[in-house]
Amino acid sequence: MRILVAGVGNRLMGDDGFGPRVVELLSQRPLPPDVEVRDIGTAGLTIATDLADYDAVIFLDSIDLEGAPGTLKMMRVEIEDGGEVETLARLTLHEVGLEGLLRFAKALGVLPRMVYIIGCKPRSVEPRIGLSPEVEEAAHKAVEMVLETIWELRKRLD
Repeated sequence: MRILVAGVGNRLMGDDGFGPRVVELLSQRPLPPDVEVRDIGTAGLTIATDLADYDAVIFLDSIDLEGAPGTLKMMRVEIEDGGEVETLARLTLHEVGLEGLLRFAKALGVLPRMVYIIGCKPRSVEPRIGLSPEVEEAAHKAVEMVLETIWELRKRLD
């Protein structure tokens, strides 16, 4: 059983660096050997074939959510054959987006059985380094959400 935690985003675009920041924070924590934490940046479709190596994936990304900046939401992703993505994944702020990546991985037959997205509402996505205070605080909270999700996934997948 293998779990991938993937940070999506661009550190040079302010709060779009949420995913990579959570990955950075997680890399400082002890994790089970079957969990890989990776900053995939804005890799888009190039990451799709790598997903075949995992039973579960947790994506971390800036997402256009309701609420104040720093609002977090965790979503389980279900993709039916030829159907719509049954989450808010289409609201990602990236060009290809997680929806495109997930559809592509499903079409290739490499989408893990369990897919989650932890999204954070950004304050500002513009050229600058560093997160807004609200999103930085949310990144620390997201670490705990990821750890709880890993624990739950390991129980389910064992």
